[in-house]
Amino acid sequence: MKRLLRTFWIVCCTGVLAVYFLSCLTPYIRTSSFSFISLLGLAFPFIFLAAIFCALTILFIKKGTAALLFVLIFLAGFKNIRSSFAISTGGWHMQKDTASLRVMTWNVEYFLNCYPLTDSLASTRRDMYSFIQQYQPDVLCMQEFRQISGPSYPSFIKELKDIGYGYLYISNDSIVPFLGNVAYTGSAILSKVPLLDSGRINIRNTQMNENIVYGDFLLNNKKLRVFSGHLASLNLYADTINGPPTNENIYEKTYDRKRKIEYKFREGEVTHEKEVTIVKRALANSPYPFIYCGDNNSPSTTYTYHYLSGGLQDAFLKKGFGLGGTFYGISPTLRIDACLPGKQFVVQQCIVPQVRLSDHYPIVTDISWKPE
Repeated sequence: MKRLLRTFWIVCCTGVLAVYFLSCLTPYIRTSSFSFISLLGLAFPFIFLAAIFCALTILFIKKGTAALLFVLIFLAGFKNIRSSFAISTGGWHMQKDTASLRVMTWNVEYFLNCYPLTDSLASTRRDMYSFIQQYQPDVLCMQEFRQISGPSYPSFIKELKDIGYGYLYISNDSIVPFLGNVAYTGSAILSKVPLLDSGRINIRNTQMNENIVYGDFLLNNKKLRVFSGHLASLNLYADTINGPPTNENIYEKTYDRKRKIEYKFREGEVTHEKEVTIVKRALANSPYPFIYCGDNNSPSTTYTYHYLSGGLQDAFLKKGFGLGGTFYGISPTLRIDACLPGKQFVVQQCIVPQVRLSDHYPIVTDISWKPE
């Protein structure tokens, strides 16, 4: 019986390890070539832990084999492991260096509501503004920014200007009627420092338009460009928003609808491939050193992330610590937002504050010029 159980466990571990080694290929294989690969990228942190557990149990069966497995697990998965876990021990200091630029990127989920700031229902938006004031970024890169015209709605632009962000550019991806008014939504760049130039670049000219925006700034008398982008949302639960109320939590809903969600995730990654090709072209054509910030809607273990971050620095991996998950709605492992400076910069510090105001956590980064 003992021998049978051991054989059964070895077979199970072999299956887990086979899936793990396949998941190590996610940075290299396009979803359009092999659609299932994107799901392995999504689950990589869990598959990695399962592989480590299997290797540990094999220690009690055959130590030499287990040692070899540990080596293979880390060698094969190095690229995904490195993009999943940050190990900097520098910590975070609220006071920034005077020679640095502090950039915050944040998907603000349309600021959640449009109640006047004096209304108790606007408490989340007030807390968001207070949080921004606490960190005092020089440049704000926002995604899912919304402004509604009309006298009965507050001006988010004015509210942000009141706390110091007087320079602004919005992509206006969609301009649609909203209860007798007009709602403007998209990505935005706001800043305390003068905005020398700005513009937008279309990355998905469809019914759901998508643009990245950029702004040019001076840092120590040298020009740099900051991009704020948003890749296609996966809309995993869009078909349930107007459905009957349910007591299911997000995990139960995901399990019950897993086949449809798997399909949407794979389709979303194919769209991201097309978008990121245009983004990379825009970055390559930048006349100045640049920083790309955005909500990529794609984990750091996918082809999309690795292609987008190629040749750039990942601020969180440079100076952050831990998993750095930025979207907590489904799993704490989902680092789908990023701040990616070019190699001309030094990342001085980076933090992902665990503040649950939007459905995303912000990323705050201090950046300076690399010494010449």
